[in-house]
Amino acid sequence: MITKRTQRALEIAREAGKLAFSRRHSIGKIETKSSLVDVVTEVDKETQHFITRELSRSFPADLVWGEESGYPLEDFSSTWVIDPIDGTNNYIHGLPFYAVSLAYFRDGKPSIGVIYAPVLEELFFAEEGQGAFLNGKPIRVSPVNAWHQAIVGTGFPHEEEHWKFMEPLYARLSTSCQALRSMGSAALGVAYVACGRFEVYVQLGISFYDVAAGICLAQEAKGTISDLWGKEWTFASRSLWVTNGVLDLGIVKGLLPEEIPARC
Repeated sequence: MITKRTQRALEIAREAGKLAFSRRHSIGKIETKSSLVDVVTEVDKETQHFITRELSRSFPADLVWGEESGYPLEDFSSTWVIDPIDGTNNYIHGLPFYAVSLAYFRDGKPSIGVIYAPVLEELFFAEEGQGAFLNGKPIRVSPVNAWHQAIVGTGFPHEEEHWKFMEPLYARLSTSCQALRSMGSAALGVAYVACGRFEVYVQLGISFYDVAAGICLAQEAKGTISDLWGKEWTFASRSLWVTNGVLDLGIVKGLLPEEIPARC
């Protein structure tokens, strides 16, 4: 039985997705953030404002924080983490792979995850101990146990230093697996592991708000989550390795330094 928090998050995610979808032809001003390719639209901000308002009204004791809040998040005790449009570049260009992502952190870990892709009309959700679902039906990770049958999702880096670091890993994966894919949305990439479309999702330079909801989905769908060094994923992690629990990090053994470089 899902809680009131999850039920309300599902309702809000649907409404937020409808808002973003309705504005797809009137996006308005587009601004840059950390780089020329890291952008935010008026719709991102409007969607976050809508979600923040609705969550705050429903759960006034909870902290609500979003990607566009403009200040760092330090309290993960009872906190909603919002990515109003994960995949903004896709959204701007009319590609369907973008989603509203809501995660609820309890005591430092995501215990509720909701991801809604309005163009695809797919609503993923999970709650700790309750399983993972897509449009109301239970989902589970893929049983594939051979790399040549696996599809690996990723988010290709923009930074040259990150590319130098990841090139050997991408070369190993792309020559070993069936396909290497970048969806342009980390939230959907992790959700696709949870529902068995991908066997693995890997990324360097990831932020917690991009994948927190997906992490909850993957855990409840019986996947395994770590950073690229096999350490437990936390909100402070800067890399991500999500798998169906069968395929593991052994395939990239020896390609990574002993620890993540500070620049990453």
